[in-house]
Amino acid sequence: MRKKHLLMTITVLCTTFGCSTHKAMYQARLDEAKGYALAACIACMNKSIDSLSVINKDYSTGYFVQLSHLSLDEIIEIKQYVDKECMKYWGVPQEPDGNMIGYSVWKFYTSKELDNFIQEALK
Repeated sequence: MRKKHLLMTITVLCTTFGCSTHKAMYQARLDEAKGYALAACIACMNKSIDSLSVINKDYSTGYFVQLSHLSLDEIIEIKQYVDKECMKYWGVPQEPDGNMIGYSVWKFYTSKELDNFIQEALK
């Protein structure tokens, strides 16, 4: 009886640990995917709106490609989504010589649409 109880306890602990590890890895991948989308959106908006910006020399997206747990297919899918959707969040500044890149990127990054897309893309 004692061996059975010990075996059951070990099984429960291993299952719990495995699920926790899987959830932690999935959360890390979600965070990395959103981070990559953020970096790609910043690059897209800078290139489209402010071609003189020093941010055009930002290599963040390359680091996400090299250092994240995302597959190349996932990165390509996220990049295509960003290129297609991010400018829909562009805000128009009141000053004609200004831009709203920071605010617009934030609106994109916090959108429910991006969250839904990322969750679906990583399934």
